[in-house]
Amino acid sequence: MNKIKAGARLGHYRLIYLDEAGFSASPPVQYGWSPRGKPHEAEAQNHVRRSVLGALNYTDNTLFYQIISSSVTRSDVIGFLAQIAQQVDHRLTFVVLDNAPIHHGIDEEMKSHWLQEHNLFLLYLPAYSPELNLIEIVWREAKYHWRRFITWTQDTMEHELNALFENYGSQFAVNFS
Repeated sequence: MNKIKAGARLGHYRLIYLDEAGFSASPPVQYGWSPRGKPHEAEAQNHVRRSVLGALNYTDNTLFYQIISSSVTRSDVIGFLAQIAQQVDHRLTFVVLDNAPIHHGIDEEMKSHWLQEHNLFLLYLPAYSPELNLIEIVWREAKYHWRRFITWTQDTMEHELNALFENYGSQFAVNFS
């Protein structure tokens, strides 16, 4: 993997880390208080969640993403990979995936087509090694540092996520060097 990273830094290859993350309407870290001697009370909130499929291009530190209003399925991943395949140039593109079940079971004919037509090759990380998937760092930063710590409504959730991820590279970024 280090040789691929070095080649990607030099522009010989494209190296893309793919994964999905769930985002909740409520900020992930919340503190509460109550008057002394009174029990803590919290108002119940509707459960609003969105899933985000993301592809971090290590070569130029850009982010491609898609917001999904339900859980991510294998067909969502395949469609997202097909979009990535369409974006590739003449260089060999390595797409790094973890071992989530939705990342497996991709038809061998489809993988062969992506390799032959688009120079796109899927690489799977060893089991239980999320630290090797660099997009995990982007998800952590987005959830705990970059997002505005307000509760999003169902109406504003997608707008807030788009505002967050469209600003990757300008307002928000992770330096991988």
